[in-house]
Amino acid sequence: MGSNPSDFPGANRPVERVSWSDAVAYCQALTAQESALGNVPAGYEYRLPTEAEWEHACRAGITTEFNLGSTLFCDDAWIFFSQHSNSFCGIAIDFGSTDVGSFPPNLWGLVDMHGNVSEWCLDSFASYPVGPVTDPFVTGGPARVQRGGGWQSPSYVCRSASRVGNAPGSTNATVGFRVVLAPILVP
Repeated sequence: MGSNPSDFPGANRPVERVSWSDAVAYCQALTAQESALGNVPAGYEYRLPTEAEWEHACRAGITTEFNLGSTLFCDDAWIFFSQHSNSFCGIAIDFGSTDVGSFPPNLWGLVDMHGNVSEWCLDSFASYPVGPVTDPFVTGGPARVQRGGGWQSPSYVCRSASRVGNAPGSTNATVGFRVVLAPILVP
């Protein structure tokens, strides 16, 4: 499935410096490979999570700003600065990512939902709709959503609800992706 474009490669490090387009292509190739082996249930595919799926997984059933509570300290995630302790986290701005799972998991056992690398989501970046929406999935915009914040981020950027948009072809050493096995989406 290609080479590792990461600035900070390692067997246990997240892949970063990957564009949204390349992440989607990776998921499509993984779906084809695993489908050929009979490992993908009918109606499912490997893909990026939608923004709603990502936030649901990050929060793990809680409603606080972070999945471990209302604060994010330096020993909770690989981040640059914690505004809750008003301290730098001992990470030099050029340290890079760290091994996946180096910090506590959320209540559902998912690791690195805050910090390390921010993650591409499947959706286009747009304003939230007015009123309640169930399982929103936005398509058609020029930018794509990134969630979670990265190792160069202050903690407020890593909040469960924090989001940024970026061009689908852009790459950065603080941006990676998470793969989900989920129902096929039809926009």
